[in-house]
Amino acid sequence: MGLIHASSRTNSLAGLRPSARSLARLRFVVVFAPFKSCSERDLVSDSARPRGVAGAGHKSELAPLLQCELRSEAKEGAVMEAYMATSTKRFATRVLNLHRLVKTNLVAGLLFGRRHQLDARAPPTPKGAAQSAAQMRVPDGNKASVVDVDRLLQKPSSSSAATMFPPFFLLAVEAGGFLRGLVLLALYPALRLLTQGIQLKVMVMVCFFGLCRKEAARVGRVVLPKYFFREAPDMKALQEAVASLPKEMTVAAVTRSFPTVMVETFLKEYDGFDAVVGRKVKSGRGYFAGVMDDDDTKDMERFSAILNKTEKSAGHNPKPLIFHDGRLAFTPTPAAALAMYVYLPLGVALSVIRIAIYTLLPRSVTGVVAALAGVRLRVTGGPPTAEDGCAGERNAGRLYACNHCTLLDAIAISSALGKPVSSVCYSLGRLSEILSPIPLQRLTRDREEDRRRMASLLSRGDVVVCPEGTTCREHYLLRFSPLFAELVDEVSPVAVHAGASMFYGTSTAPLTKCFDSVFFLMNPLPEYSVNFLEPVPTTGASSSIEVANRVQRVLADALGYKATALTRKDKYLMLAGNEGVVATNRSKS
Repeated sequence: MGLIHASSRTNSLAGLRPSARSLARLRFVVVFAPFKSCSERDLVSDSARPRGVAGAGHKSELAPLLQCELRSEAKEGAVMEAYMATSTKRFATRVLNLHRLVKTNLVAGLLFGRRHQLDARAPPTPKGAAQSAAQMRVPDGNKASVVDVDRLLQKPSSSSAATMFPPFFLLAVEAGGFLRGLVLLALYPALRLLTQGIQLKVMVMVCFFGLCRKEAARVGRVVLPKYFFREAPDMKALQEAVASLPKEMTVAAVTRSFPTVMVETFLKEYDGFDAVVGRKVKSGRGYFAGVMDDDDTKDMERFSAILNKTEKSAGHNPKPLIFHDGRLAFTPTPAAALAMYVYLPLGVALSVIRIAIYTLLPRSVTGVVAALAGVRLRVTGGPPTAEDGCAGERNAGRLYACNHCTLLDAIAISSALGKPVSSVCYSLGRLSEILSPIPLQRLTRDREEDRRRMASLLSRGDVVVCPEGTTCREHYLLRFSPLFAELVDEVSPVAVHAGASMFYGTSTAPLTKCFDSVFFLMNPLPEYSVNFLEPVPTTGASSSIEVANRVQRVLADALGYKATALTRKDKYLMLAGNEGVVATNRSKS
């Protein structure tokens, strides 16, 4: 009876999920209950047995005891196997339910307010219920979906100050200068001791106080999107969730951790949101006061007003990030920012030394000395020689067409060739023109005048031209101007790549653009890659536009980039708010 009783208890417990303590008790019952039942039924004490039959009694009673023990071990193995199978099945079911929950309820699970928060202890919400919970009605009768994006824009961290520091530091440095960023870094240890609400107020005060509204809006439009693209942990999931919603639905993003000016462009243009509801920073006469308004992101009247003013787009189609601006090429965590400030004086000294190497030393020793100073130059492919074919009957020099990375492109090609070359460019700062070790020629955007200047340079030697007319940091090539294809019978494409680990060598800011080359040479190990490709003939083509497009495709294939029809004008309208036209002296030759 003891064995049967233990087995029934075991079967009844197999369908449950016991704790560690109950599992130990179950093991005790299965193993020791047979011994107890056998002793009660068959075994007697030695004092109660007749003499002379003790040995026989023990032998006769030993077999049932062993049988009970074997049965108990078999029962124990069956019970444990059933329990493990059931546990595995339940674990797989829960993982599947969690996957479905994250996939279908991402928008609903991140809603603002207690009403829409997910309860971790509650069972998964059905798909239809989750989608309906993510919707709300505005006074005009249209449906809108509201998403809390704070957790999607920030990496999880043990400290909220560490999570919030990088984007605010970027704003402080790019809009207010390195000194403002240093003040924020000095306050970081104290920020870790404060609550999250106080941390946000202090960061906003340091970063926004006295800052021009246009400059802060520029950083939020052209600098911070690159940071969020690189660091937002759920970027793809957020884009997929927004794109999966009906086109006629208005999608609004809610944030309490960032002022609206910092995230509005990123969420609207690159994530597909129709409206952004966040906290505003008080301002007056075009400058910020550094104080945020009260948190009214839960005010339904404000929601209704914003959503009713929002123009419904044809669909939630985020665009790729092609253009961005700013000096810092790394994620400024507190440790990385501290390392940058420690290195900054050395970086300035290195930049001055490297500029002196290229401008003062003879060309024969420039490459070796620059390598000792940390400048890396990698050359692949064979540059064309005179025996490979004449550059053209109309001019004596060879024309090299390359993609545009920095103002040092032509200098890198000249170093790779081991001989001087000339270069033409549209926007050229006076400082860059003075410090350049090779001749630079401004272009005026007048077709005939630019044609005459390029032909004059080609008659004296080799010329490097960047047909894009401006730089692009991402893996895209802008439309090539066809003027270069009309001057020679053969074009030599050159694929270049500039590696920067700390500072970008390009900018659209008018005040700092003249220091582009200085900032690039401030990197610890500035690197240039130069790849000479097969020449492309210009004869036999139907037009110069066809030749320009062919050269663009050749360079795009070599670099792994995507060729686009975007122009310099498109870039500057987005990043700087102008067409990128620089006043030049048209009479200068």
